[in-house]
Amino acid sequence: MSAASREEGPLEVSVKILTKEEAANWHSERRNLYTSGKLFPIKINTEIGAKRADRIFRVINKLGYGTYGTVWLVEDTKPPANAPSRWKAIKIHRRGTADTDLLVLKEFKRADITPEKALTEYQVAIPYEQFPIKGGLDGKTIYTCSVLPLLGPKVDDMGVFDLSNLEQLGNGKDYASRFACRQIAEALQKLHKMGIAHGDFRPSNILYYLPHLDKLSENEILSVYGQPVAVALKDPVPFIEPEYLCFPARCNVKEFKMILDDKNLDMCLVGQQKEAQAGGSQQLLCATVIDLGSAWHHTWAPRHSLIPVNYQAPELIVRRHGYMSVQSDIWALGCSMVRIHTQQPAFPDDWPSVNAERPETNVLAGMEFFLGPIPVPYRNAWKERRRGKNHVFPTNPAHVGFLEYSTLKKWRKRYRKVEEDNKSPLHVAVWKSEVGRDHAEDFLDLLMGIFKWFPDQRMSLENILSHPFLQVSVSQASDAGSGSGPGGDKPGGDDSGK
Repeated sequence: MSAASREEGPLEVSVKILTKEEAANWHSERRNLYTSGKLFPIKINTEIGAKRADRIFRVINKLGYGTYGTVWLVEDTKPPANAPSRWKAIKIHRRGTADTDLLVLKEFKRADITPEKALTEYQVAIPYEQFPIKGGLDGKTIYTCSVLPLLGPKVDDMGVFDLSNLEQLGNGKDYASRFACRQIAEALQKLHKMGIAHGDFRPSNILYYLPHLDKLSENEILSVYGQPVAVALKDPVPFIEPEYLCFPARCNVKEFKMILDDKNLDMCLVGQQKEAQAGGSQQLLCATVIDLGSAWHHTWAPRHSLIPVNYQAPELIVRRHGYMSVQSDIWALGCSMVRIHTQQPAFPDDWPSVNAERPETNVLAGMEFFLGPIPVPYRNAWKERRRGKNHVFPTNPAHVGFLEYSTLKKWRKRYRKVEEDNKSPLHVAVWKSEVGRDHAEDFLDLLMGIFKWFPDQRMSLENILSHPFLQVSVSQASDAGSGSGPGGDKPGGDDSGK
Protein backbone atom coordinates (compact mmCIF):
# COMPACT_ATOMS: atom_id res chain seq x y z
CA MET A 1 0.00 0.00 0.00
CA SER A 2 1.33 3.44 -0.80
CA ALA A 3 2.19 5.91 1.94
CA ALA A 4 -0.27 8.36 0.43
CA SER A 5 -3.15 5.95 0.85
CA ARG A 6 -2.37 5.50 4.54
CA GLU A 7 -2.11 9.26 5.05
CA GLU A 8 -5.74 9.52 4.03
CA GLY A 9 -6.63 8.00 7.36
CA PRO A 10 -9.47 5.53 7.83
CA LEU A 11 -12.84 6.98 6.97
CA GLU A 12 -15.82 6.18 9.14
CA VAL A 13 -18.14 4.41 6.70
CA SER A 14 -21.76 5.33 7.38
CA VAL A 15 -24.52 2.73 7.17
CA LYS A 16 -27.88 3.61 5.69
CA ILE A 17 -30.58 1.98 7.81
CA LEU A 18 -33.87 1.22 6.05
CA THR A 19 -37.25 0.82 7.68
CA LYS A 20 -38.92 -2.58 7.43
CA GLU A 21 -41.21 -1.19 4.75
CA GLU A 22 -38.30 0.22 2.74
CA ALA A 23 -36.42 -3.08 3.08
CA ALA A 24 -39.36 -5.22 1.88
CA ASN A 25 -37.77 -5.93 -1.52
CA TRP A 26 -34.21 -6.34 -0.25
CA HIS A 27 -32.73 -9.71 0.66
CA SER A 28 -30.31 -10.88 3.30
CA GLU A 29 -29.48 -13.97 5.34
CA ARG A 30 -31.98 -15.18 7.92
CA ARG A 31 -31.75 -13.84 11.46
CA ASN A 32 -32.01 -17.31 12.99
CA LEU A 33 -28.63 -18.22 11.49
CA TYR A 34 -27.16 -15.81 14.04
CA THR A 35 -29.35 -16.78 16.99
CA SER A 36 -28.36 -20.42 16.43
CA GLY A 37 -24.68 -19.45 16.37
CA LYS A 38 -24.15 -20.61 12.79
CA LEU A 39 -23.05 -17.19 11.51
CA PHE A 40 -20.57 -14.76 13.03
CA PRO A 41 -22.06 -11.25 13.60
CA ILE A 42 -20.29 -8.44 11.75
CA LYS A 43 -20.56 -4.66 11.99
CA ILE A 44 -19.32 -2.15 9.41
CA ASN A 45 -16.10 -0.32 10.44
CA THR A 46 -15.00 -3.09 12.81
CA GLU A 47 -11.70 -4.95 12.47
CA ILE A 48 -11.18 -8.69 12.21
CA GLY A 49 -8.05 -10.70 11.72
CA ALA A 50 -5.22 -12.72 13.15
CA LYS A 51 -3.88 -9.99 15.41
CA ARG A 52 -0.88 -11.98 16.57
CA ALA A 53 0.27 -12.14 12.93
CA ASP A 54 -0.50 -8.43 12.48
CA ARG A 55 -3.07 -9.27 9.78
CA ILE A 56 -5.92 -6.85 10.38
CA PHE A 57 -8.86 -6.27 8.03
CA ARG A 58 -11.38 -3.44 8.33
CA VAL A 59 -14.92 -4.21 7.20
CA ILE A 60 -16.20 -1.74 4.57
CA ASN A 61 -19.36 -3.32 3.09
CA LYS A 62 -21.10 -6.60 2.50
CA LEU A 63 -20.68 -8.41 -0.82
CA GLY A 64 -22.98 -11.41 -0.44
CA TYR A 65 -24.23 -14.38 1.52
CA GLY A 66 -25.09 -17.98 0.82
CA THR A 67 -25.41 -21.48 2.18
CA TYR A 68 -21.90 -21.51 3.58
CA GLY A 69 -21.42 -18.03 5.02
CA THR A 70 -21.23 -14.29 4.43
CA VAL A 71 -18.76 -12.34 2.27
CA TRP A 72 -17.44 -8.86 3.08
CA LEU A 73 -15.52 -6.11 1.33
CA VAL A 74 -12.52 -5.31 3.55
CA GLU A 75 -9.43 -3.14 3.67
CA ASP A 76 -6.23 -5.10 4.16
CA THR A 77 -4.35 -2.71 6.46
CA LYS A 78 -0.93 -4.31 5.76
CA PRO A 79 -1.17 -6.29 2.50
CA PRO A 80 1.65 -8.80 1.92
CA ALA A 81 3.87 -8.85 -1.16
CA ASN A 82 2.12 -11.91 -2.68
CA ALA A 83 -1.30 -10.20 -2.45
CA PRO A 84 -0.56 -6.46 -2.61
CA SER A 85 -4.08 -5.16 -3.22
CA ARG A 86 -5.46 -2.99 -0.44
CA TRP A 87 -9.01 -4.17 -1.14
CA LYS A 88 -10.02 -7.79 -0.65
CA ALA A 89 -13.01 -9.96 0.13
CA ILE A 90 -13.32 -12.09 3.25
CA LYS A 91 -15.65 -15.04 3.49
CA ILE A 92 -16.67 -15.83 7.06
CA HIS A 93 -17.71 -19.43 6.84
CA ARG A 94 -20.83 -20.68 8.51
CA ARG A 95 -19.81 -22.64 11.59
CA GLY A 96 -18.50 -26.08 10.67
CA THR A 97 -18.74 -25.65 6.88
CA ALA A 98 -15.17 -24.72 5.88
CA ASP A 99 -13.98 -28.32 5.41
CA THR A 100 -14.73 -28.60 1.67
CA ASP A 101 -13.02 -25.28 0.89
CA LEU A 102 -9.96 -26.43 2.82
CA LEU A 103 -9.88 -29.77 1.00
CA VAL A 104 -10.13 -28.07 -2.40
CA LEU A 105 -7.38 -25.64 -1.43
CA LYS A 106 -5.15 -28.65 -0.66
CA GLU A 107 -5.74 -29.92 -4.20
CA PHE A 108 -4.48 -26.61 -5.60
CA LYS A 109 -1.46 -26.67 -3.30
CA ARG A 110 -0.76 -30.26 -4.32
CA ALA A 111 -0.74 -29.11 -7.97
CA ASP A 112 1.59 -26.21 -7.03
CA ILE A 113 -1.03 -23.63 -8.04
CA THR A 114 -0.75 -20.42 -6.03
CA PRO A 115 -3.76 -18.13 -5.43
CA GLU A 116 -2.28 -15.67 -7.95
CA LYS A 117 -1.87 -18.38 -10.58
CA ALA A 118 -5.36 -19.74 -9.85
CA LEU A 119 -6.80 -16.27 -10.46
CA THR A 120 -4.89 -15.37 -13.62
CA GLU A 121 -4.52 -18.75 -15.32
CA TYR A 122 -7.24 -21.02 -13.92
CA GLN A 123 -10.04 -18.44 -13.59
CA VAL A 124 -10.86 -19.47 -10.03
CA ALA A 125 -10.56 -17.55 -6.76
CA ILE A 126 -8.97 -19.50 -3.91
CA PRO A 127 -7.95 -18.01 -0.54
CA TYR A 128 -4.71 -16.08 -0.15
CA GLU A 129 -4.81 -17.03 3.51
CA GLN A 130 -7.15 -18.26 6.24
CA PHE A 131 -7.44 -17.56 9.93
CA PRO A 132 -9.84 -18.41 12.78
CA ILE A 133 -11.87 -15.94 14.82
CA LYS A 134 -13.76 -16.66 18.01
CA GLY A 135 -17.27 -15.61 18.96
CA GLY A 136 -20.49 -16.70 20.60
CA LEU A 137 -21.73 -16.04 24.12
CA ASP A 138 -18.73 -17.77 25.63
CA GLY A 139 -16.33 -16.25 23.11
CA LYS A 140 -14.95 -19.69 22.24
CA THR A 141 -16.92 -20.68 19.14
CA ILE A 142 -14.49 -20.82 16.21
CA TYR A 143 -15.33 -19.48 12.74
CA THR A 144 -13.01 -19.76 9.73
CA CYS A 145 -12.22 -16.70 7.59
CA SER A 146 -10.90 -16.97 4.01
CA VAL A 147 -9.15 -13.95 2.48
CA LEU A 148 -9.98 -13.74 -1.25
CA PRO A 149 -9.38 -11.38 -4.19
CA LEU A 150 -11.96 -8.65 -4.66
CA LEU A 151 -13.96 -9.26 -7.85
CA GLY A 152 -16.60 -7.38 -9.80
CA PRO A 153 -20.19 -8.11 -10.91
CA LYS A 154 -21.77 -11.45 -11.84
CA VAL A 155 -21.04 -12.96 -15.24
CA ASP A 156 -24.61 -12.43 -16.47
CA ASP A 157 -24.25 -8.66 -16.04
CA MET A 158 -23.89 -7.63 -19.67
CA GLY A 159 -23.45 -4.02 -18.64
CA VAL A 160 -19.76 -4.78 -18.16
CA PHE A 161 -19.33 -5.23 -21.90
CA ASP A 162 -20.98 -1.90 -22.67
CA LEU A 163 -17.71 -0.39 -21.45
CA SER A 164 -15.56 -2.35 -23.88
CA ASN A 165 -14.83 -1.92 -27.57
CA LEU A 166 -17.48 -4.49 -28.53
CA GLU A 167 -19.87 -1.76 -29.67
CA GLN A 168 -17.68 -1.59 -32.78
CA LEU A 169 -18.91 -5.03 -33.81
CA GLY A 170 -22.13 -5.57 -35.73
CA ASN A 171 -23.93 -6.98 -32.71
CA GLY A 172 -21.79 -6.24 -29.67
CA LYS A 173 -24.19 -7.61 -27.06
CA ASP A 174 -24.57 -10.88 -28.90
CA TYR A 175 -20.80 -11.24 -29.20
CA ALA A 176 -20.34 -10.27 -25.53
CA SER A 177 -22.75 -12.92 -24.28
CA ARG A 178 -21.13 -15.59 -26.44
CA PHE A 179 -17.71 -14.48 -25.21
CA ALA A 180 -18.93 -14.78 -21.59
CA CYS A 181 -20.33 -18.25 -22.35
CA ARG A 182 -17.00 -19.35 -23.74
CA GLN A 183 -15.12 -17.99 -20.75
CA ILE A 184 -17.22 -19.86 -18.20
CA ALA A 185 -16.85 -23.08 -20.23
CA GLU A 186 -13.07 -22.61 -20.22
CA ALA A 187 -13.06 -21.96 -16.47
CA LEU A 188 -15.08 -25.12 -15.83
CA GLN A 189 -12.79 -27.15 -18.09
CA LYS A 190 -9.76 -26.06 -16.04
CA LEU A 191 -11.43 -27.21 -12.82
CA HIS A 192 -12.44 -30.54 -14.35
CA LYS A 193 -8.89 -31.17 -15.57
CA MET A 194 -7.88 -31.00 -11.90
CA GLY A 195 -10.51 -33.63 -11.11
CA ILE A 196 -12.78 -31.11 -9.37
CA ALA A 197 -16.51 -30.71 -9.98
CA HIS A 198 -17.76 -27.33 -8.76
CA GLY A 199 -21.18 -28.53 -7.61
CA ASP A 200 -22.77 -25.06 -7.58
CA PHE A 201 -21.85 -23.71 -11.01
CA ARG A 202 -24.12 -20.75 -11.84
CA PRO A 203 -23.80 -17.02 -12.58
CA SER A 204 -24.02 -16.05 -8.90
CA ASN A 205 -20.78 -17.97 -8.37
CA ILE A 206 -18.95 -16.59 -11.43
CA LEU A 207 -17.75 -12.99 -11.15
CA TYR A 208 -15.75 -10.76 -13.46
CA TYR A 209 -12.18 -9.96 -12.56
CA LEU A 210 -11.77 -6.20 -13.09
CA PRO A 211 -8.22 -4.88 -13.42
CA HIS A 212 -7.12 -1.90 -11.32
CA LEU A 213 -9.57 -2.33 -8.44
CA ASP A 214 -6.51 -2.34 -6.20
CA LYS A 215 -5.63 1.20 -7.35
CA LEU A 216 -8.76 2.81 -5.89
CA SER A 217 -8.78 5.04 -2.83
CA GLU A 218 -11.29 4.49 -0.06
CA ASN A 219 -13.64 7.16 -1.37
CA GLU A 220 -13.41 5.59 -4.82
CA ILE A 221 -14.05 2.05 -3.60
CA LEU A 222 -17.09 3.33 -1.73
CA SER A 223 -18.37 5.06 -4.87
CA VAL A 224 -17.99 1.80 -6.85
CA TYR A 225 -19.58 -0.53 -4.28
CA GLY A 226 -21.88 1.99 -2.66
CA GLN A 227 -22.75 2.94 0.88
CA PRO A 228 -23.68 0.00 3.12
CA VAL A 229 -27.44 -0.45 3.35
CA ALA A 230 -29.05 -2.42 6.16
CA VAL A 231 -32.16 -3.03 8.24
CA ALA A 232 -31.90 -2.83 12.03
CA LEU A 233 -32.69 -5.85 14.20
CA LYS A 234 -35.05 -5.43 17.10
CA ASP A 235 -33.39 -6.23 20.43
CA PRO A 236 -30.33 -8.05 19.03
CA VAL A 237 -28.65 -10.54 21.37
CA PRO A 238 -25.19 -9.16 22.28
CA PHE A 239 -22.23 -11.11 20.83
CA ILE A 240 -24.65 -13.42 18.97
CA GLU A 241 -26.55 -11.12 16.59
CA PRO A 242 -25.39 -8.03 14.69
CA GLU A 243 -27.10 -4.70 15.25
CA TYR A 244 -28.36 -4.80 11.67
CA LEU A 245 -28.49 -7.08 8.64
CA CYS A 246 -26.56 -5.64 5.69
CA PHE A 247 -27.76 -6.11 2.14
CA PRO A 248 -25.27 -7.19 -0.55
CA ALA A 249 -23.56 -4.34 -2.42
CA ARG A 250 -23.49 -4.16 -6.20
CA CYS A 251 -20.41 -3.23 -8.20
CA ASN A 252 -21.14 -0.11 -10.25
CA VAL A 253 -19.00 -0.70 -13.35
CA LYS A 254 -19.90 2.65 -14.93
CA GLU A 255 -18.64 4.48 -11.87
CA PHE A 256 -15.53 2.33 -11.97
CA LYS A 257 -14.95 3.21 -15.61
CA MET A 258 -15.22 6.93 -14.91
CA ILE A 259 -12.64 6.63 -12.13
CA LEU A 260 -10.27 4.76 -14.43
CA ASP A 261 -10.71 7.41 -17.12
CA ASP A 262 -9.78 10.12 -14.61
CA LYS A 263 -6.64 8.14 -13.73
CA ASN A 264 -5.81 7.43 -17.40
CA LEU A 265 -6.00 3.72 -16.71
CA ASP A 266 -7.22 1.27 -19.33
CA MET A 267 -10.13 -1.03 -18.46
CA CYS A 268 -8.37 -3.80 -20.45
CA LEU A 269 -11.54 -5.36 -21.74
CA VAL A 270 -12.05 -7.54 -24.80
CA GLY A 271 -9.66 -6.70 -27.62
CA GLN A 272 -7.51 -4.47 -25.43
CA GLN A 273 -4.61 -6.83 -24.70
CA LYS A 274 -1.87 -5.00 -22.88
CA GLU A 275 1.02 -6.07 -20.74
CA ALA A 276 0.68 -5.38 -17.04
CA GLN A 277 3.36 -3.07 -15.67
CA ALA A 278 4.41 -5.79 -13.23
CA GLY A 279 4.53 -9.51 -13.84
CA GLY A 280 4.12 -9.38 -17.61
CA SER A 281 0.66 -10.99 -17.48
CA GLN A 282 -2.33 -9.77 -19.46
CA GLN A 283 -4.85 -7.73 -17.48
CA LEU A 284 -8.11 -8.60 -19.15
CA LEU A 285 -11.71 -8.79 -18.09
CA CYS A 286 -12.08 -12.40 -17.02
CA ALA A 287 -14.93 -14.58 -15.75
CA THR A 288 -13.72 -16.04 -12.44
CA VAL A 289 -15.28 -18.93 -10.49
CA ILE A 290 -15.85 -18.47 -6.77
CA ASP A 291 -17.36 -20.42 -3.86
CA LEU A 292 -15.96 -23.96 -3.72
CA GLY A 293 -18.07 -24.89 -0.69
CA SER A 294 -20.02 -27.46 -2.72
CA ALA A 295 -17.07 -28.79 -4.73
CA TRP A 296 -16.22 -32.46 -5.12
CA HIS A 297 -12.98 -34.20 -6.11
CA HIS A 298 -13.11 -37.49 -8.00
CA THR A 299 -11.19 -39.24 -5.19
CA TRP A 300 -13.76 -38.30 -2.55
CA ALA A 301 -16.92 -40.17 -1.57
CA PRO A 302 -20.01 -39.34 -3.71
CA ARG A 303 -22.11 -36.45 -2.49
CA HIS A 304 -25.26 -34.54 -3.39
CA SER A 305 -25.14 -30.98 -4.70
CA LEU A 306 -26.93 -28.06 -3.03
CA ILE A 307 -27.23 -26.09 -6.27
CA PRO A 308 -30.65 -24.40 -6.76
CA VAL A 309 -33.20 -26.63 -8.42
CA ASN A 310 -33.37 -24.75 -11.73
CA TYR A 311 -29.65 -25.45 -12.24
CA GLN A 312 -29.85 -29.09 -11.15
CA ALA A 313 -29.36 -31.89 -13.63
CA PRO A 314 -32.24 -34.39 -13.73
CA GLU A 315 -30.23 -37.09 -11.94
CA LEU A 316 -29.78 -34.69 -9.02
CA ILE A 317 -33.47 -33.84 -8.84
CA VAL A 318 -34.60 -37.44 -8.61
CA ARG A 319 -31.65 -37.87 -6.19
CA ARG A 320 -31.73 -41.60 -5.79
CA HIS A 321 -30.53 -42.03 -9.35
CA GLY A 322 -27.31 -40.03 -9.26
CA TYR A 323 -24.78 -37.89 -7.44
CA MET A 324 -22.91 -34.73 -8.27
CA SER A 325 -20.38 -35.20 -11.06
CA VAL A 326 -18.53 -33.36 -13.81
CA GLN A 327 -21.54 -34.17 -16.03
CA SER A 328 -23.95 -32.43 -13.63
CA ASP A 329 -21.59 -29.43 -13.81
CA ILE A 330 -21.94 -29.52 -17.60
CA TRP A 331 -25.74 -29.39 -17.25
CA ALA A 332 -25.37 -26.37 -14.93
CA LEU A 333 -23.04 -24.81 -17.52
CA GLY A 334 -25.83 -25.05 -20.10
CA CYS A 335 -28.30 -23.45 -17.68
CA SER A 336 -25.79 -20.67 -16.98
CA MET A 337 -25.32 -20.04 -20.70
CA VAL A 338 -29.08 -19.67 -21.11
CA ARG A 339 -29.16 -17.20 -18.23
CA ILE A 340 -26.34 -15.15 -19.74
CA HIS A 341 -27.74 -15.19 -23.27
CA THR A 342 -31.46 -14.70 -22.55
CA GLN A 343 -31.44 -13.24 -19.00
CA GLN A 344 -33.98 -15.96 -18.13
CA PRO A 345 -33.69 -19.36 -16.44
CA ALA A 346 -33.51 -22.36 -18.77
CA PHE A 347 -36.03 -24.31 -16.68
CA PRO A 348 -38.12 -22.03 -14.42
CA ASP A 349 -39.26 -23.36 -11.07
CA ASP A 350 -42.39 -21.21 -10.77
CA TRP A 351 -44.86 -22.30 -13.44
CA PRO A 352 -48.22 -22.07 -11.63
CA SER A 353 -50.03 -23.93 -14.39
CA VAL A 354 -47.93 -27.01 -13.68
CA ASN A 355 -47.45 -27.31 -9.93
CA ALA A 356 -46.88 -24.12 -7.98
CA GLU A 357 -46.07 -25.87 -4.70
CA ARG A 358 -43.35 -28.19 -6.00
CA PRO A 359 -40.56 -26.37 -7.88
CA GLU A 360 -38.78 -29.65 -8.66
CA THR A 361 -41.89 -30.82 -10.50
CA ASN A 362 -41.95 -27.60 -12.50
CA VAL A 363 -38.29 -27.88 -13.46
CA LEU A 364 -38.71 -31.48 -14.60
CA ALA A 365 -41.72 -30.34 -16.61
CA GLY A 366 -39.59 -27.70 -18.32
CA MET A 367 -37.02 -30.33 -19.17
CA GLU A 368 -39.73 -32.39 -20.83
CA PHE A 369 -40.87 -29.46 -22.93
CA PHE A 370 -37.34 -29.27 -24.35
CA LEU A 371 -36.18 -32.91 -24.31
CA GLY A 372 -39.30 -35.04 -24.53
CA PRO A 373 -40.75 -37.56 -22.03
CA ILE A 374 -38.77 -38.29 -18.89
CA PRO A 375 -36.99 -41.68 -19.17
CA VAL A 376 -38.40 -44.68 -17.31
CA PRO A 377 -35.47 -45.00 -14.83
CA TYR A 378 -35.96 -41.40 -13.71
CA ARG A 379 -39.72 -41.83 -13.62
CA ASN A 380 -39.42 -44.87 -11.39
CA ALA A 381 -36.88 -43.14 -9.13
CA TRP A 382 -39.19 -40.16 -8.77
CA LYS A 383 -42.15 -42.38 -7.95
CA GLU A 384 -40.09 -44.14 -5.31
CA ARG A 385 -39.00 -40.85 -3.80
CA ARG A 386 -42.58 -39.50 -3.79
CA ARG A 387 -44.12 -42.72 -2.51
CA GLY A 388 -47.29 -41.98 -0.57
CA LYS A 389 -47.41 -38.39 -1.80
CA ASN A 390 -49.26 -36.68 -4.62
CA HIS A 391 -47.31 -36.23 -7.82
CA VAL A 392 -48.14 -35.17 -11.34
CA PHE A 393 -48.29 -38.25 -13.53
CA PRO A 394 -50.64 -38.71 -16.45
CA THR A 395 -52.77 -41.79 -17.09
CA ASN A 396 -50.68 -42.74 -20.11
CA PRO A 397 -47.05 -41.85 -19.29
CA ALA A 398 -45.64 -43.36 -22.48
CA HIS A 399 -47.75 -40.91 -24.48
CA VAL A 400 -47.27 -37.57 -22.71
CA GLY A 401 -44.37 -38.00 -20.32
CA PHE A 402 -44.21 -36.29 -16.94
CA LEU A 403 -46.80 -33.56 -17.45
CA GLU A 404 -50.53 -33.85 -17.32
CA TYR A 405 -51.75 -33.95 -20.89
CA SER A 406 -54.12 -30.99 -20.43
CA THR A 407 -51.29 -28.82 -19.09
CA LEU A 408 -49.02 -29.80 -21.96
CA LYS A 409 -51.71 -28.84 -24.47
CA LYS A 410 -52.17 -25.42 -22.86
CA TRP A 411 -48.48 -24.61 -23.02
CA ARG A 412 -48.12 -25.76 -26.62
CA LYS A 413 -51.15 -23.74 -27.63
CA ARG A 414 -49.70 -20.63 -25.99
CA TYR A 415 -46.44 -20.88 -27.96
CA ARG A 416 -47.83 -22.32 -31.22
CA LYS A 417 -47.56 -19.08 -33.18
CA VAL A 418 -43.97 -18.36 -32.17
CA GLU A 419 -41.41 -19.42 -34.81
CA GLU A 420 -42.70 -23.01 -35.22
CA ASP A 421 -45.36 -25.23 -33.75
CA ASN A 422 -44.79 -27.09 -30.49
CA LYS A 423 -41.67 -25.23 -29.43
CA SER A 424 -40.74 -25.29 -25.75
CA PRO A 425 -40.51 -22.15 -23.58
CA LEU A 426 -36.72 -22.50 -23.82
CA HIS A 427 -36.89 -22.38 -27.63
CA VAL A 428 -39.05 -19.28 -27.34
CA ALA A 429 -36.67 -17.57 -24.88
CA VAL A 430 -33.75 -18.09 -27.25
CA TRP A 431 -35.60 -16.92 -30.35
CA LYS A 432 -37.14 -13.87 -28.67
CA SER A 433 -33.91 -12.78 -26.97
CA GLU A 434 -32.70 -9.34 -28.03
CA VAL A 435 -29.17 -10.68 -28.16
CA GLY A 436 -28.48 -13.81 -30.16
CA ARG A 437 -31.07 -13.77 -32.92
CA ASP A 438 -28.30 -14.26 -35.49
CA HIS A 439 -27.01 -17.32 -33.64
CA ALA A 440 -30.20 -18.80 -32.22
CA GLU A 441 -30.01 -22.03 -34.22
CA ASP A 442 -26.37 -22.59 -33.23
CA PHE A 443 -27.20 -21.94 -29.59
CA LEU A 444 -30.15 -24.34 -29.58
CA ASP A 445 -28.01 -26.98 -31.26
CA LEU A 446 -25.39 -26.57 -28.51
CA LEU A 447 -28.05 -26.81 -25.80
CA MET A 448 -29.44 -29.99 -27.34
CA GLY A 449 -25.98 -31.50 -26.97
CA ILE A 450 -25.63 -30.37 -23.34
CA PHE A 451 -29.15 -31.07 -22.09
CA LYS A 452 -29.32 -34.85 -22.23
CA TRP A 453 -31.30 -36.89 -19.72
CA PHE A 454 -28.41 -39.22 -18.91
CA PRO A 455 -25.00 -37.86 -17.81
CA ASP A 456 -22.88 -40.03 -20.09
CA GLN A 457 -24.73 -38.70 -23.16
CA ARG A 458 -23.86 -35.03 -22.59
CA MET A 459 -21.28 -33.21 -24.67
CA SER A 460 -17.76 -33.06 -23.33
CA LEU A 461 -16.27 -29.68 -22.56
CA GLU A 462 -13.83 -30.16 -25.44
CA ASN A 463 -16.74 -30.55 -27.87
CA ILE A 464 -18.63 -27.69 -26.26
CA LEU A 465 -15.67 -25.35 -26.74
CA SER A 466 -15.28 -26.41 -30.38
CA HIS A 467 -18.97 -25.76 -31.15
CA PRO A 468 -19.64 -22.96 -33.71
CA PHE A 469 -21.62 -20.96 -31.16
CA LEU A 470 -18.55 -20.48 -28.98
CA GLN A 471 -16.05 -19.58 -31.71
CA VAL A 472 -15.20 -16.21 -30.21
CA SER A 473 -11.94 -14.91 -28.79
CA VAL A 474 -10.17 -11.79 -27.63
CA SER A 475 -8.09 -11.62 -30.82
CA GLN A 476 -11.19 -11.89 -33.03
CA ALA A 477 -12.84 -9.03 -31.15
CA SER A 478 -9.71 -6.95 -31.56
CA ASP A 479 -9.44 -7.69 -35.29
CA ALA A 480 -13.12 -7.02 -35.90
CA GLY A 481 -13.07 -3.82 -33.89
CA SER A 482 -10.04 -2.47 -35.74
CA GLY A 483 -11.19 -3.61 -39.19
CA SER A 484 -8.15 -5.83 -39.71
CA GLY A 485 -8.27 -9.58 -40.09
CA PRO A 486 -11.27 -11.80 -40.71
CA GLY A 487 -14.81 -11.12 -39.55
CA GLY A 488 -15.03 -10.91 -35.77
CA ASP A 489 -17.41 -13.72 -34.85
CA LYS A 490 -17.10 -16.06 -37.81
CA PRO A 491 -15.44 -19.46 -37.46
CA GLY A 492 -12.06 -19.84 -39.08
CA GLY A 493 -10.03 -17.21 -37.22
CA ASP A 494 -8.11 -17.65 -34.00
CA ASP A 495 -10.85 -19.32 -31.98
CA SER A 496 -8.75 -20.70 -29.14
CA GLY A 497 -9.99 -18.14 -26.65
CA LYS A 498 -7.27 -19.32 -24.28
